[in-house]
Amino acid sequence: MSTVQARPVPERDASTLLREITLSRVVALQLAFVGTLGFVLSLGVFGRVFELVTGQSLVSVNQFVSVGAVSGLLGTLVVVVLAVVIVLPHELLHGLAISYYGGKPRYGVGLAHFLLPYAYATADHRFTRNQFVVVALAPLVGLTVLGVALMAAFEWSWLIVPLAANAGGAVGDCWMVLTVLGYPAHTRIEDGTTGLRILGTRTDSSQGHWLTTALWSVAIGTAVVPIGVYLVGPFALLALGIESLTVGWPGTVTLLFESTATPMSYSFSVGPGSFLLGAILGAVYALVRSR
Repeated sequence: MSTVQARPVPERDASTLLREITLSRVVALQLAFVGTLGFVLSLGVFGRVFELVTGQSLVSVNQFVSVGAVSGLLGTLVVVVLAVVIVLPHELLHGLAISYYGGKPRYGVGLAHFLLPYAYATADHRFTRNQFVVVALAPLVGLTVLGVALMAAFEWSWLIVPLAANAGGAVGDCWMVLTVLGYPAHTRIEDGTTGLRILGTRTDSSQGHWLTTALWSVAIGTAVVPIGVYLVGPFALLALGIESLTVGWPGTVTLLFESTATPMSYSFSVGPGSFLLGAILGAVYALVRSR
C-alpha cells in the first residue's frame, strides 16, 4: 500500500524578495542611449502619423522648427523646451494611476550617477504585477492617444516633439514592464525612486527573463552603434585627414555612414546600416550571455 503525500500549497502572501532592480551607473548609461534612440525614431514615427491624420506633408523636424522665422539656436531652444515640458504631464499620469490603486504619489527630480537626469512619481505602496504595468504605461499610452487626437483635430505639428520626448522618456518604464511580466500575476511590486522590488512566494521564478535580456541587448546595440558612429565618426575622419567617405551603398540598408566635405561645409550622416549592425551585435551579445 503506497502513501500519497500532498504537495504543499505555496503561500500567496508575496513576502519573499525575488529580485531588486536598482538604477546602477551601467543601467543609467544604457537608458540614456536607448532613450535617445527612442526619441529620434519617435520623431519619424509621429511625423508620419501627422502626415496621415492631417494630409499635410512634413518633410522633417528641421522644417517644423524653421516655420515662422524660428531658426538656429532659437529653434533648438524651442525643441528643447517642448521636449522638457512633457515631463510634468508624464509624471502626473503616473501619479493619477498610483492614486487610482490606493497609493499616495510623491514627485521629484534627480540626476543618476551624474549621467541621467530623471523625474519620478512613486509611492510607499505595494502594487500587484498588473497594477504596476498600468501605472508604468499610463503616460506612454495616455499622452500618445491624447496627442495624436489633438494633432488630428487642430493640425498642430509642434506636438511631434513632445510626443517623441514622451516616448523616449518611457523607455525605462517599458523595460521595467518587460521585466515584471516575466513573473506570475500574484507577485507584488514595490516601486522606489530609482528602482523596484519584486516580491512573491518561495516557489516563484522569472519565466521570461531571457526574453527581456535579449530585447534589451538588441535595443542597446541598436542605440549605441549609430550614436557612437555619429559622435565619434566626424572627429576620427578629420583626424585621419579623410574629408569625404561613404561606407555602404547609399539608398540601401547597407549604408553605415556618409561623410561629405566641400570648401564651404561639412556633413556627416548615419545610415540604416548602423542601426542594423547594432541590432545584430546586440542579438549576438544576448546569445552569448544566455550561453
